[in-house]
Amino acid sequence: MGRSLKRVIAVTMVTCIVFLPEVFAQNVDQADNGTSLCSRPALFDCPGGARQTLRDRGVNIDARLTQFSQGVLDGDGSKSWQYGGKGDLIVNLDMSKLGLWRGFSVNVHQEWIYGEDANNPGNGELFPFNTALAYPRLGGSDSETALTLRQQFGDSTSLSFGKFNMLSFAAKKPLAGGGGLDTFMNIGLAAPISGVTPPYLFGFIGAHKTEHAAFTLMVYDPRNSQDQEVIKNPFSEGTTTSISATFPVKVADNKGFYSVRGVYSSKSGFDLNLIPALLDLPPESESLLAKKGYWYLSAAAQQYLYHTPGNPDAGWGLFLEAAASDGNPNPLKWHFLVGLGGQGLHPDRPQDRWGVGYFKYGLSKKLVDGLAIIGNTIPFDPTFFIRDEQGVEIFYNLHVTPWLRITADLQRVKPHEQGRPDVTVGAVRAQIRF
Repeated sequence: MGRSLKRVIAVTMVTCIVFLPEVFAQNVDQADNGTSLCSRPALFDCPGGARQTLRDRGVNIDARLTQFSQGVLDGDGSKSWQYGGKGDLIVNLDMSKLGLWRGFSVNVHQEWIYGEDANNPGNGELFPFNTALAYPRLGGSDSETALTLRQQFGDSTSLSFGKFNMLSFAAKKPLAGGGGLDTFMNIGLAAPISGVTPPYLFGFIGAHKTEHAAFTLMVYDPRNSQDQEVIKNPFSEGTTTSISATFPVKVADNKGFYSVRGVYSSKSGFDLNLIPALLDLPPESESLLAKKGYWYLSAAAQQYLYHTPGNPDAGWGLFLEAAASDGNPNPLKWHFLVGLGGQGLHPDRPQDRWGVGYFKYGLSKKLVDGLAIIGNTIPFDPTFFIRDEQGVEIFYNLHVTPWLRITADLQRVKPHEQGRPDVTVGAVRAQIRF
């Protein structure tokens, strides 16, 4: 624990030692015009600077480094803490300012991961404790590029095409968002798993806003587009269509967002009813065990209970989500999550983010029963006996400056492997925006 935590502290402190003296050199009576390091939205972003010049010309750059020190405090698995980090570079090009037509933009999101993570400590967990370091690593790579083209039609309609980083979409949720970089770290809360949407999606996304609702249509390849075969031969194994609607509703003058989503995919998957047959059938019979098509439905709500004075877009409140699927071939039958979160828990700390949440994911009964049959065979293997996974997480994200945030995080999870004790995982996260 000591060594990995010291690495987080060391990198953060070096940055502060190099740059913060400028802050103290300024006259404390001087009006804040945005040039102070303490007020800049990013370390190298100040009025009249290079970043501002690029934005004026249509090039918007967001670069950040997020470090993690995380490990198991209680339960099965390795107790050694791991240190790792993630770099994100996001470039948005407003092509109208660069000489092309109005409303056209290009977005590039490049990710890099280094070091180790605590996502597989050997305690029987199903979902990653650290969302940010799970992707793109679970896809077999420590770096990944997402590229999308977007055309805006007026103020209310847009159409996007390309390879999307879905963690970026999860990060935009007003209360529970963050994509593992700013708020919750466990993927069960940071980027809820549906079993029908890959982490990197290749396809089309259309959006339309009206006075009373916002609608989103997604048509995409059901496979994870980290696989180059998805780009070379898109939709060769089926198509997934997702339709969602979000309704803004005010309750006692507090903003709220209520949404529903329906998904259907034509992709074939392994028929979970036939798991016991794996004991007798030869490997070449795999194509006979497929089931075509699956569906997914969800409903979610984010309701502010408190708004920061003078800022109707900030505050804290309640979030919840419930979802169900056919459970075959989707191994997830349902999930439920609920919590409180947002920013400004204390009036003197209006920019600090915080949250406490609970999640539970129900596994397909066909999967659970089928694996139990295999587990009862000779030789007996207890890892085939599984159950639903649930957990709680609490975090506090300290706003040191707009470009420097430090988070303390604690998770308590009941793993999906039966017979495993509950596991407690702690973490410290530091993020620097450049």
